[in-house]
Amino acid sequence: MVVSAQPLSTAGAEPSPVRAALVADRVPGGPGEAIRLGALLTLEPGWHVYWANPGEAGLATEVTLEVPAGWEVGPLEWPVPIAFTQPGEIAGYGYEGSVLLSRTVQAPEGADVRARLPVRAHASWLACKDICVLGEARLEGELGGGGVTVEPEAFARRVMPLLQAAARVGVSSTRSTRPGELAVWLQWPQPPGEVEWFPAPTQGLQVEVGRVATRASLTRVDLSLRRVGEAPPASQLTAVVAVTDRDGRRRGYDLELEVE
Repeated sequence: MVVSAQPLSTAGAEPSPVRAALVADRVPGGPGEAIRLGALLTLEPGWHVYWANPGEAGLATEVTLEVPAGWEVGPLEWPVPIAFTQPGEIAGYGYEGSVLLSRTVQAPEGADVRARLPVRAHASWLACKDICVLGEARLEGELGGGGVTVEPEAFARRVMPLLQAAARVGVSSTRSTRPGELAVWLQWPQPPGEVEWFPAPTQGLQVEVGRVATRASLTRVDLSLRRVGEAPPASQLTAVVAVTDRDGRRRGYDLELEVE
């Protein structure tokens, strides 16, 4: 559904290249039921905003929620990003056109979900084209209020859950003789199509993606790992692996890999 909402404030005096709206997949039907609630960002042509890991430059987009007391709010759910090259041959990860960033919200037992339930969202972003512009929007609405349109199918198309790679893909890695270089091998049950690797933010490590090559059902991903900051580096890498098949259908896999 699209919640009846209005922006309370938007950063900057100039018109923003990003429009924000408060959205949910449905009105809760009873106590203990979970719904999805978040912000739909619509971008002007040619502009992009950033994923959790923005790449070599940029800032991650953020969406926080305010819901009635006692409601549980889950982590931010990120759609599969795209890769783009920014001025100066700088790699970036994010979204163009539009992106829906949502969280699971669960009503507590005993909640009166028939009442009008006030909700708020704060979205902030860095939008870039030829220049970069910081922006934010504060949105408010009422679940169960007037002007609500229930569109679960449209919501599902925008926020497809990541598949668990461990159940479908064989994953292994080999260290290079050169320090900080790692080759990751993905063994697919059948030829996958185009494969992309998006490294998630990792404590104490900067992960750069080199060559991604697929032959038949085997993909090799070359990674460079570099220590950053003072925190001890994580022993596990996480990533989103995107696969586009011959028909142009794109799906994402959530992948975890132990590293020494």
